[in-house]
Amino acid sequence: MSKAAAIRHPHTASREREKPEKRDYVIWVKRILSLLSPLYCAFIVFFAYHSVFFKLELIDATRACMVVAGVSVLALAVMLYTRQQLLTKLCSLIMLPAMVFPILIYFGQWGVLLPPMIVSLVIFFLSGFSETAKTVWGTIFLLIYLLGALVYFLVTSMFAPSTVTTLVQEGVSPSGLYRYEIYNTTDSSNGSTKIAMESNTMDEVYYHLFWFKIRGLSHDVVIERPLRDPADIEITWETKSRQDITSDLEAISENIQVTLTDAQMDMLGRDAYQVTFNNGEVLSMKQADYHQTVIALGAKEQEVLKTDKTELKLDGLSDNAKKKLGITVEDFKTVKLTDLTDEDLVTLGIPEEGDVMYYNGKVVFRYYIAVLEQYFDISKQEITLLQ
Repeated sequence: MSKAAAIRHPHTASREREKPEKRDYVIWVKRILSLLSPLYCAFIVFFAYHSVFFKLELIDATRACMVVAGVSVLALAVMLYTRQQLLTKLCSLIMLPAMVFPILIYFGQWGVLLPPMIVSLVIFFLSGFSETAKTVWGTIFLLIYLLGALVYFLVTSMFAPSTVTTLVQEGVSPSGLYRYEIYNTTDSSNGSTKIAMESNTMDEVYYHLFWFKIRGLSHDVVIERPLRDPADIEITWETKSRQDITSDLEAISENIQVTLTDAQMDMLGRDAYQVTFNNGEVLSMKQADYHQTVIALGAKEQEVLKTDKTELKLDGLSDNAKKKLGITVEDFKTVKLTDLTDEDLVTLGIPEEGDVMYYNGKVVFRYYIAVLEQYFDISKQEITLLQ
């Protein structure tokens, strides 16, 4: 080896030392930037969730589409730069199947659908996964889209009414807590008029651009045949006190009943169930005790129920099984309105006053009953694809 080859120039040695350091720096930059990928993935999952339980309306369509497009371009640049990082690769597997819900339900609103769909497709095909993995996952995702589209088409085709429904009037109550929509439906039987009430406080609005209207929680207060001409429909509102509504209802009938939930019975400190056992023992129970009660099964009971279990929860027994075991359960949750004091109503969360709606002079909605019967409790929300 020559002397010249044995002695390296100091600048060359310095560059060789810098290369590993630079590579480490780039790797850590990519790792840090890859933390942004789950944020965009979370946005798509959030969008998918809202597409099922809310109806999207764009307040400012142009600005909304520009915002979605801008965020998507930035996210795509970051995800392409970090496509070899684990977080980005995992996100590429989540986003594409998650987008099936918005595409099917919001089909046609391409201004907000195309940017995240393009990002999901591009990052999936350009991610750091091997070609074999992309082929397998791509096939699975294609099947998900095909099956999803088929199920959606079948459901909407089978359950879509063969009638023409027109929105003829809508409005908001004086307190702003409720809104109503009046629909006229034309069919072969002279049609019908329907008034649907919804909560006006459960929508979600983001940046004055995206308005997600709650769906699956409407309550019909009027269904009338034949349909009325819109000119013959008069809606008026009145603000009435809790005590006045109680008096009005009791004047109609002293036998008006309301059905409370287990939680409401707990709020009142009342027993929700009375259980009579086959030995004659009678127990009144709050809902927690009822749901935790366990029935021990001896050989005779096991034979009667045709089971080898030694115990079963009381609330898990069918009516037929209870009958075979000689157990009777009486539900106390349906109570007369006259059995509830004004203090009870306060405990149940009924405000001092609220909205009462009149349809052509007839009361069809009282805030009092809506709160008491929990018309708009989120636990009662239904998944519906036809709204």
